[in-house]
Parts: sequence; C-alpha cells; structure tokens
Amino acid sequence: RMAELGLCSRREADDWVDRGWVRVNGQVAEMGQQVRHSDRIEIDAQARGQQAQQVTILLHKPVGYVSGQAEDGHQPAVTLVQARSHWAGDASRTRFSPA
Repeated sequence: RMAELGLCSRREADDWVDRGWVRVNGQVAEMGQQVRHSDRIEIDAQARGQQAQQVTILLHKPVGYVSGQAEDGHQPAVTLVQARSHWAGDASRTRFSPA
C-alpha cells in the first residue's frame, strides 16, 4: 500500500516496517500486515531522512557487462558504479555510498 501511495518502493517499505518506522492506525506495523484503503499510515522521520540520502544512478551499460550476476566471463554492470568513476564535474555534494 505504501508503494501504491507513492511513499516509497516495496523494498523500502519492507525495510521500514522491519525497522519499526511504519505505523498503521497508530500501531507499529508488522511485516505482511494487511492494510485497507481507509487505514492511516504514518512514516517515521528517520525513514524520510534515509530516503532523502538516496540517489538514482542512470548507466549506459557497455557491451560485455551483464545486468545481474557475473556470468560467462562478463562482469556485472554494478562494478562500473564506484567512487573513482564519479564524474569530476559533479557540483553536488552527494557522494557514492554502496548502501
């Protein structure tokens, strides 16, 4: 339901519920809990703070790299996303963090 409301992704929702950052009708949510459209969902400020630190990385994957796990001698594209490959002209203060 949280993803449907645009609050976060489904993966983030699972993480937030696991950390106790989500309340449904004033009660701490439990993993897998069913939620109705009429239920009131509250998100802890810590979750919003964590979300504000995340970035989306767009990558043009070159030939020879695979999207997922390494296979058949090809490296996964994630190996291209490293602090040393951060564009030197980036004026933002955001820096790479694997988490």
